[in-house]
Amino acid sequence: MFTIRAARPDELETVWALVRRAVAHMNAMGNPQWGEDYPAKSDYAGDLSAGELYAAMDETGRLLGVACINGRESPEYAGVAWEYHGPVLSVHRLAVDPEVQRQGVATALVAHAEALAQSQGRKALHVDTYAQNDRMQALFRKRGYEQRGDISLHGRPLRFPCFEKLLME
Repeated sequence: MFTIRAARPDELETVWALVRRAVAHMNAMGNPQWGEDYPAKSDYAGDLSAGELYAAMDETGRLLGVACINGRESPEYAGVAWEYHGPVLSVHRLAVDPEVQRQGVATALVAHAEALAQSQGRKALHVDTYAQNDRMQALFRKRGYEQRGDISLHGRPLRFPCFEKLLME
């Protein structure tokens, strides 16, 4: 069982260590979505200071994963054929400790984003993931997200499918 809560500023070093382990694991699996250039420690520091970073914790208080959840979308999202065009929430920089991957941590973080969106009266969530990140794409599809297009991000030639989930009122 996981608890999702707002991450605390004093957890930045723990968060960053988890992210670096996740990046190394992704790269070792042949997924170049993240590397030395992105995400940066400063991204997570900014998420923390804005109160937008959420942490998945186990019953002992161990950090298992993190995700930034906010109402800001990448400018590249403007070209996506979204069904809903009003205020939405988006999930950014979701990372799970490789030791606990495939145990529901990412699902819990995405479910938290959906609940947060509903509690704020948002009608949809918009997310993206790397074209070769089959695990995240499967998670989004399993939770009812529809692919609406794809974009390129961070000035890299990689493709990022964009997904949308419409939320019930």
